[in-house]
Amino acid sequence: MLESNLNPFEIIKLYSGNTTFMLMFALSLIYLWVFEKDKVKKAVLVILSVTLLVLFVLPPFAYFFMDRMDESGTYYRFLWLIPTTLVSSYTVFCILNRFKNKFIKTGAFAIVTVCVMIGGVFMYESPTFYDAENLYEIPDCVIDMCDDILIYEREYEVVFPDEILQYPRLYSAYIVMPYGFEMLQFQYGRNDDIHEEMIKDTLNVPYLAALCEGKHVHYIVINQNKKLDGKFEDYNYEFVGEYGDYRMYKSTTMFFGPWEEYEEWLAAHE
Repeated sequence: MLESNLNPFEIIKLYSGNTTFMLMFALSLIYLWVFEKDKVKKAVLVILSVTLLVLFVLPPFAYFFMDRMDESGTYYRFLWLIPTTLVSSYTVFCILNRFKNKFIKTGAFAIVTVCVMIGGVFMYESPTFYDAENLYEIPDCVIDMCDDILIYEREYEVVFPDEILQYPRLYSAYIVMPYGFEMLQFQYGRNDDIHEEMIKDTLNVPYLAALCEGKHVHYIVINQNKKLDGKFEDYNYEFVGEYGDYRMYKSTTMFFGPWEEYEEWLAAHE
């Protein structure tokens, strides 16, 4: 087993979604192995793909790279090297080219199109999707939050709810988060104890505030639909303001000034 209790086969399963595309890819490999006459194409599309898959699940290879990446959430990116889309697309057009009747060819293409649609997810139904509200294509509320956070050109650690998790760092690299988008993809990552509390319907404020303060979190952003068991103001976080559906709280114990003033601030608070 690899870190985070995932082995390569489980990573492939997560990567495959509802398996429709990977099934098409597997069938395409079989088809090309049997019917493709061009040796170069067979080597690039079939042999290379199978070799990469075998290496990916091979324990020595997996452990070697996992040990250097420190997390299985990054190891899955090796699967990007496998030309799944190219192999499947090429195979589909090879099969369609075998049909001489235009109606049969059109019908077969329609069937493939439906299979592709079934294998995908309608992105506009995702809770993380927002209609574009500005040229940044980032929700206005996130921009307003970031503008109020970034007083100086330095990093600030901020906890965000899942539904807006991907936007802050698109706006500024000075926004640092204790956990990132890997939580939505794999449900694990750094500081998953904070995330585990953030996704609950009722937040244990004393516990969440203590976790965040211990990880040096400057700001906590809470969806207003969440119920709060306690007040952040009682646990070293003060209310900053409301931003659309969100409320933001600021630490009363962290350093917020420019880094050149840090030593002076530290001496004053010792």
